[in-house]
Amino acid sequence: MENRALAKTEKEKTIKEHTEDLLRQYDILKSIYPNILTEEEWGLLREAVIYHDLGKINSKFQNKLYKVLGYKKFLPEYDKREEIPHNFLSPLFINTEKYCRAVGESNTKILISSVYYHHNREEKRIQQEDIEDVKQQSEFLNMNVEVNPYSRKYVLSNDDEDDIKLLESRKYILIKGLLNKLDYVASIDRAGVNVEENSKDNNMTVADKVKNITEEKFDGKYREVQRYMMNNGDKNLIVISYTGSGKTEAALLWISNQKAFYTLPLKVSINAMYKRISQNIGYQKALLLHSDAYSFYKNEQNDLNQFYRAKRMSSPIIVTTVDQIFKIVFRYQGYEEILATLSYSKVVIDEIQMYSPELLAYILLGLKMITDIGGKFAIITATFPPVLYDFMNYLKIPYRKQEERFMPHITNRHKIKLIEQKDFDFEKIKILAQNKKILIIVNTIRRAQEIYEKLEDEHAHLLHSQYIREDRDKLEEAILKFGNREENRECGIWISTQIVEASLDIDFDILFTEMCSIDSLWQRMGRVYRKRVYKEERPNVYILDNRNGVPYIIDSEIYDYTLDEIKKFDNKNISEADKQDMIENIFSIKKNPSLRKSKYYKKIKDTIQLLENIRPYDVENENVNNKFRNIQNVSLIPDNIYQQLENGGLIDEWNTILKSSTSSVSEKMQVKDKISKYIISVRWSFKLEKDAEELFYKGSNIYRTRYQYDFDKEKQKGKGLIMKNMQNRGYFDE
Repeated sequence: MENRALAKTEKEKTIKEHTEDLLRQYDILKSIYPNILTEEEWGLLREAVIYHDLGKINSKFQNKLYKVLGYKKFLPEYDKREEIPHNFLSPLFINTEKYCRAVGESNTKILISSVYYHHNREEKRIQQEDIEDVKQQSEFLNMNVEVNPYSRKYVLSNDDEDDIKLLESRKYILIKGLLNKLDYVASIDRAGVNVEENSKDNNMTVADKVKNITEEKFDGKYREVQRYMMNNGDKNLIVISYTGSGKTEAALLWISNQKAFYTLPLKVSINAMYKRISQNIGYQKALLLHSDAYSFYKNEQNDLNQFYRAKRMSSPIIVTTVDQIFKIVFRYQGYEEILATLSYSKVVIDEIQMYSPELLAYILLGLKMITDIGGKFAIITATFPPVLYDFMNYLKIPYRKQEERFMPHITNRHKIKLIEQKDFDFEKIKILAQNKKILIIVNTIRRAQEIYEKLEDEHAHLLHSQYIREDRDKLEEAILKFGNREENRECGIWISTQIVEASLDIDFDILFTEMCSIDSLWQRMGRVYRKRVYKEERPNVYILDNRNGVPYIIDSEIYDYTLDEIKKFDNKNISEADKQDMIENIFSIKKNPSLRKSKYYKKIKDTIQLLENIRPYDVENENVNNKFRNIQNVSLIPDNIYQQLENGGLIDEWNTILKSSTSSVSEKMQVKDKISKYIISVRWSFKLEKDAEELFYKGSNIYRTRYQYDFDKEKQKGKGLIMKNMQNRGYFDE
């Protein structure tokens, strides 16, 4: 077989054919978003596309592809040499003298470096024989190019201050990032997956859809917050408005006809928001993206094209978790693709108060990077810690501060009662649950399980994060159904942790909650009397001061500040204006100077300063997700679940597929997705046992555990992972 200069084994695609695929995607991108680059920059990006894979003509790479395809190797003698990754060889074909004369030295460095770094590979030193090889190959293929052995000196380094300025420049980030974006989409090779999509769904933007609903259901009368965001679509906004005020629709009106990312803190709220936008509002071009997205599309819609469109961020609206985009703050090799996409996008941060101080620092610095490169953001929340304004001013993030509060037409929704030095009155809860919807929210899983044991016989249900995924999905569906007052009049009890705080459209009658930070407390209260006036004399919110979860889950200083404020309203009605005042009293440096000394404040400050000093490509890609979340997680399969899978033959079946060299990437992805349905992600602060071995494949971070798992699938009830109860045998425990 002759040397065809292959780029990929799939469909035996040649370098020329793959490059043509990129150029088609280039044309699509330019037609949809013509103004994201100048004409000079569009020219540089096109040149980067043309040169990016030419290094694949090296004999070692070609032999590797030939072997996979079952063909006779082209030049077997080259197998004795170490392979040089093609991205390091591709710049050899760029005539640096020509480009320096035509576009200048800086642009030449940007072009060459974009090609050189377009894959994250361990750098290899190019030898003379490597240069001779690609030269010989190019002559054999009648390529009208010259090999330039001196192109390497134009590659930008993160050890040189002047080079770092170029690596962090808007132009380099856009050229390098968009090259990656084009390359990855062209490599998917699936019909219907393009680099970007037009924002119109049946000739209507998402804002058009919201406007139509407003016309039909509300006679075209927009709420105050909706008018505000619609009229300020060209600005970065911080919008503080009460629960149930129409903030979601307001955000979609602000997005208008532009590309957007809508972020939420929890997968359950992301899934609910995705369905709300795609089904209730009817904008079907919206997609969701989080760590379980593959399973969602495979199981819910059996449309993996949607998964790839979401993964490559080509959909006009993507509902996602913050880690999918704000990991850019680590400037790892490859972050440019996300940041380049954000340069022509709008980002919505919903429920910002749900994030830890560290994550808040990541988000704030990420917003700085996004606005610097041309993107826009809107923070929409019921509670916004005013101290974040100080950090945004320090980072010089442009934003418009809301001048007046958006006050609700429902002024009284909650009356609170503080419980001190004793537990909840469980007998009272049982009586109330006979004709009320009762929600109990506590700060730890163990405490939730203990309460569930007390109330299990009272038709109580439990929800927390330590269920296997398929069971947790069912529980989340159940609480959403139970909490929908318009369609479900059933009474009873749900016990949960903070996972129900964010953006879940549920409406219970009475809340029993442990004391927590003020922002979380308001979110919990937002799940009770969500859109109703409360007229009764007895309280509908009971707050227990027992310091559960302090200081490991809840900052002790913030807890104390919150407790002092809540005491002022014991056995009183509390308005939305009161809630905003209390946020100010706790989280404003002006009103609470001692906040500067709190761990909360110091953590945000220290993390921002640490992130500001990270140089491009200092952080390895594989470490980014762990660093972003700043947690040590392991995935556990309880022993009783593992034994059921093993008895059913699934463990052997999965291992066979995962370890087989003939299994396709798609087959392995499907198996990993099946496995993920049976794991529980748990945070651990200690080392694994020495004899603990990962299941299935190296790097899976999945282990068996002796902790018992309790769940009745028919009744959809159970405690989940019981971390105080071990089975007789197992492989992982404290």
